[in-house]
Amino acid sequence: MKRPVAARWETSINRQLANAMGFRRMDQFSLQTFHEVCRQIDFRTPLVGLLGEFQRGAIADVDRLQETLAVETHLGVLAEAWDSVLPGFPACPWKRRTLTWEYHRGARDAYLKQLIADIVPANVGPRRLIVNPAAVFGRHARALAKSLPEFDVIGSDIEPKWNRLYQFVNFWRYHNLTNYQFVQEDIFNPDARRLPATIAFWGACGSVTDGCIDCAIATNTPFLICRSCCHDNIGGNTHVVRRPGALNRFFVLKNRLLLKEQLQQTGAYFCNRYGKSAYPRSQAARDLVSSDTLIAVAQNSVDSDICRSLIDLDRCLYLQEHGYDVVYREELFFAHKRDLNGGCRHTTGPRRPCCE
Repeated sequence: MKRPVAARWETSINRQLANAMGFRRMDQFSLQTFHEVCRQIDFRTPLVGLLGEFQRGAIADVDRLQETLAVETHLGVLAEAWDSVLPGFPACPWKRRTLTWEYHRGARDAYLKQLIADIVPANVGPRRLIVNPAAVFGRHARALAKSLPEFDVIGSDIEPKWNRLYQFVNFWRYHNLTNYQFVQEDIFNPDARRLPATIAFWGACGSVTDGCIDCAIATNTPFLICRSCCHDNIGGNTHVVRRPGALNRFFVLKNRLLLKEQLQQTGAYFCNRYGKSAYPRSQAARDLVSSDTLIAVAQNSVDSDICRSLIDLDRCLYLQEHGYDVVYREELFFAHKRDLNGGCRHTTGPRRPCCE
C-alpha cells in the first residue's frame, strides 16, 4: 500500500537534505562559540542599508537581480555568521519568491528540525519540554517527538481540526508516539506556566511569529528556533501591493480570506496587542522607521526579499533587547538566552506573564 503523498514528499525532502546538501551533524556545536559570534553581530547596520534600498524603490524588480545584489550586500555578514556556527544551510536553486520556492522550503524546515535534535538535548539543563506553537497539522512537532523520545513535545494551535486530520491520515506513522500532545491554544494567550527547553515553529503567519517570540521571552525559554512566514500580515495588515505573478495572486486571495477572519475576531492570526502601533517591535528600529513605513514594507513583502528581511531584522533586534543572542538567515532564526554577563544560562522560571 502506498503511503500518503504528503508523507512521501516529506521523506524525499529529508533525503534531499541529507544527501544532496551534505548536512552534517552538529557534534562540535559550542554555546560559548555561538555567543562569542553573536556579540560581533550588528543587525542595525543591515537594517539601515535595506531601509535605504526600500526608500529608493529598489524592490521587486522583475528578474530579482537588483534585489539579490542588495540582499547579498547588506546581509552577507549575517549569512557568514550563521555558517560559522550552524553549517549546512540548505541552498535553494530555484528562483526566489515563486510558488516553486515556497514548495521547496521543506528542506529548510528539515534542517531546523535536525538542528534541534542535534543541539538542544545537550544544552538545556533539566528542561525536557519542546513547544511548537502555531503547529497547524502538528507534522513538525510529531517528527521532533519521534526523533527525541526523551523530550515531551507539545503542538499547539487555536484550531484543532487540522491536527486531527493529520493524525487520521498518518496514523500508521505515529500510532506509538507517546511523548506528543496537542493543545488547543491561542498563541496570543498561551499557558505561561509551561517552561519549555525550546520553542520552535515553522511558518507562523505575520504577528503570530511575534506572539511566539513573546511567549519565549515570557517563559525564559533557552532556545528559540524558527522560520517566519507571511510578513504581509504584521500589524493587522491584510493589503498586498499587486504585482504580476502567481505568488502575488495567491497572497491577494489569502488576504481576502484573512480579512474575514479579522472582521469576525476569531482570535486566529490577529490580536489588538499586535496592531500597527506595536511595530517596529524593537526600540532600535523605532529610532529609524515609523509604524506607517514598516506596514508599507509589509504590504510589499510578498514579492520582496528586502521587505521580509527588514521585518525580520527588527525581530532580531527585539530579541537582542530581551536577552537573546541570535543568528538569522533568510527567514530562519536560531536564538539562545544569554545571562547578564553575555554568556548562556539555563533558566528555571517565568519572567512575566505572556499576555502583558
